[in-house]
Amino acid sequence: MEAVCELAVKAYNADKPGRHVIDMDKVADQVAAKPDERPSFYYTEQSQQNHYICNACGASDDILGRYGYCSSCGTRNDLQELTRDIEAIQARTREHHAAKEPLERAVVDAVSAFDSAARQYAKQLTARVPMRPERCEALGDVLFHNLKKAEVLEPWFGIDLFKGFAASDVEFIRRVFLRRHVYEHDGGQVTQRYLDESGDTSVKLRQSLREDAESVFKMTGLILKMARNLHEGFHELFQPTEAPIAMHRHQQALLKSR
Repeated sequence: MEAVCELAVKAYNADKPGRHVIDMDKVADQVAAKPDERPSFYYTEQSQQNHYICNACGASDDILGRYGYCSSCGTRNDLQELTRDIEAIQARTREHHAAKEPLERAVVDAVSAFDSAARQYAKQLTARVPMRPERCEALGDVLFHNLKKAEVLEPWFGIDLFKGFAASDVEFIRRVFLRRHVYEHDGGQVTQRYLDESGDTSVKLRQSLREDAESVFKMTGLILKMARNLHEGFHELFQPTEAPIAMHRHQQALLKSR
């Protein structure tokens, strides 16, 4: 833009009428031949690691790393990224189930994906909400594969991970998260710690845990529901810019009406 303005001023101040142009084809050829002699206005965009379309406003973003704010509306993309991970886990589960292969890895992968996404929200809360240093440190240390510790979000910020959950679903997802620890650290064999913390009476000490497709899909659905509660709770505190979101909704409605 600066180069175009300079060209306009130069044209206005010229003694004789004529055409004044910036031949970008010529500039591109020059840069290709002599990269060190590129004009000051010449800029090449460098693609980052994660190119995505914001689900909230439809804007295109290209960011370094996986997680961030939409540059148009300010919506976090953590839920969007987690949903992609969960859909991949569900697809693998279908394949493994059809091949009669073990499904236990799905628990480890899904809980780890939730932990990664949830920690991004926690990191933003510690950065943007004034709080005492010890509370800031405590939140920064929360591992979201431990749901008992993650529940500090409700008394501290009013974010209820289990909003809209039936009591049976809360019990189920707590138990699944405890099973993740068994798969990850105990070779899949039931420990006394698991029995004490889960209250699971369907298995015995040293028994190998097993998952079926139904439990995996129930788990992934509830994980997405928890993540949605976290996402919505976060954005109640830090609201996105509504104008681009409203415009996107209007455009989508027009497309559906045609």
